[in-house]
Amino acid sequence: MIRRNKKQWRPLPIPPNYLAGMFFLLVIAFSATAFLHYKARMQEIEKMMHEESTLLIHFLTEGAETALIGYNEINSLITGGLADQLRLIERMDSQKALTSENLTEIAGKSGMYRITIVDRNGKRIAWNTPPDHKPLLLNCDPSSQLMPILSGKTDLLNLGIRESESGKGPRLVVAVARKRGGAIVGNVDASRLLAMQKQIGPGRLIQRTGTDAAGIAYIIWQDTSAIIAATSNVTETETIQSDPILSRALEQNSSTTRFTTFNGTKVFEVIKPFYYHNSRFGLLRIGLKTDPFMEASEKLQTRLLLLLSLAFIGGLAVFNLILTRRNELRVKDALLGEKLFSSSILENMADSVIAVNSGGNITLLNSSAEKLLGIRMTDAIGHPLSDILPECGILIIEFMNRETPSITKEFECFIHKRCLILAGHFSLVTGTENYPDGAFVVLRDMTGERSMQRVIERQEKLTAMGELASGVAHEIRNPLNAIGVLGQRLDMEFSPTEEREEYHHLARSIVGEVHRVNAIIQRFLKFARPPKLMLMPTELEEFITQYRPLLEGEAEAGEVHFTLKVLSPCRIAIDRAQMQQVLLNLVRNAVEATEPGGEVAVTAGERSGNAFIEVSDTGRGIPDEMLSQIFNLYFTSKEEGTGMGLSIANQIVQSHGGVMEVESIENRGSIFRIVLPRL
Repeated sequence: MIRRNKKQWRPLPIPPNYLAGMFFLLVIAFSATAFLHYKARMQEIEKMMHEESTLLIHFLTEGAETALIGYNEINSLITGGLADQLRLIERMDSQKALTSENLTEIAGKSGMYRITIVDRNGKRIAWNTPPDHKPLLLNCDPSSQLMPILSGKTDLLNLGIRESESGKGPRLVVAVARKRGGAIVGNVDASRLLAMQKQIGPGRLIQRTGTDAAGIAYIIWQDTSAIIAATSNVTETETIQSDPILSRALEQNSSTTRFTTFNGTKVFEVIKPFYYHNSRFGLLRIGLKTDPFMEASEKLQTRLLLLLSLAFIGGLAVFNLILTRRNELRVKDALLGEKLFSSSILENMADSVIAVNSGGNITLLNSSAEKLLGIRMTDAIGHPLSDILPECGILIIEFMNRETPSITKEFECFIHKRCLILAGHFSLVTGTENYPDGAFVVLRDMTGERSMQRVIERQEKLTAMGELASGVAHEIRNPLNAIGVLGQRLDMEFSPTEEREEYHHLARSIVGEVHRVNAIIQRFLKFARPPKLMLMPTELEEFITQYRPLLEGEAEAGEVHFTLKVLSPCRIAIDRAQMQQVLLNLVRNAVEATEPGGEVAVTAGERSGNAFIEVSDTGRGIPDEMLSQIFNLYFTSKEEGTGMGLSIANQIVQSHGGVMEVESIENRGSIFRIVLPRL
């Protein structure tokens, strides 16, 4: 008999109701898993849209704030320059009452359209009429508009931009108090200022961003009363008071997001208060098209149905996995599109944007930052910002350590051996627990604006010094003449019996010193009352080459090599004799600062719409601590210098409507640049 030691395997009998229950539980498990997965994916997509839209509105806010800052600073510079001109006119009027003929002459030289003098009762007593304007009508009463000055409450009044009474366009109007009583009112053309406001203002930024970006449905900037600016497809919207979400968003500092409808279409809206100089100016609202979101939602719903079908049709499992993977790729492509859209906005910003991580290493540079730093983003990623831009790197590390939301600060830095003044707006990037994950800074080059500000301050300083020189000269001259007459009489009418020769020598020394001091006073008065300009239309190349022999003679006397080059033809209006004095003074200074065998070069031409003349040398340069003083009256580093040459040269250039700029590196040389308006 054969013994069977092994038992045969047999399937366990399972009752049908148990199988039905297990199948039911399996369906519930699949359904729950699919539903939870659907919810998680939708939340993930919504979170990423929230992050991308928050970043987008943040940079739009920064761009709008930067545009407002730029426009306000330009407006202040123009208004301040007009006020300075009116104050100069007021000082002339305080010495001698100006007539309409005087005002016509002054307006023609200064470029002002209209100058009006009113008495303390607001009555016009003198005015000019520009050649292309009709005579000024006297039927309007300016006293109500000038009341703050006429009543003595202020000495400067900015009346803003108004339409010309002769219909010649907008005018910027400013008034200053008059010592004789009343006011002096002047205006200049404001067409370019208004055009600049349209080009760089927040409204223009909103229009361009909303027009160029395909993923934006609308952009709205509104306050509690009305819409301030919006894209062209927005004609009306709900008020802040009527919408609870908008009302709450206005009181918060962070951004708020929601789904809403616009023109019958669902949009994803991000809302953030707009701050300027720590004051709130309404809300910024950006509506993003939800086509990618809705597409992803539909795909996820399809995936849910497929997962449910998987419980009943096992053969479709592989197909369902492939379809799910495809849907995930489409979602990623949609999210990637949103990222590329945000990156495009960053790349097209005029300001430089730099982002760093918590360790201070660079994670992002836009194209403007690449141009500013002279480095590609691929070469800068991962490197410490302190190695590329040390001044900014130190500031951003200090800012992250303080953990303040944002700061704005100006600082100087050296980039490619050039000293630049940058305005930086620093903002933190926080993680889920409000811990700083990094920061980013928006940089704006303020070098040109600050340079113009220094030129204006230099002009005001020299004007005050000239007035002081004139007063001192007049006070000294009379007693000095008396001393000179007494010295001559002592020399001619008296003769002592003893030490006669020494007596006459001392008397003549008194007269000689009086003549020397009188010569100094003459230079004082020449600086205080410069000769009137005799402007003549002149070809820049012809003017420079005419004096070439004289300039070469100065260089040969100092044993230095001289070169002269005219880069491009240009026509200017100058007083040839006075401008020759300026050019000769600059070349002589360059030769004296250059060792024998060095080089002095004169270069002229046209740049940025203006004419320029540069005098460069390879001499000892000017120390940094002396650069701000070289145009001061009687400041000199020469043992035998008078200290008036550069002051008078700068005064002559400014009287031509130009500016004098200087660049110098110690022990490497200097460049003095005359910039003049061209015809």
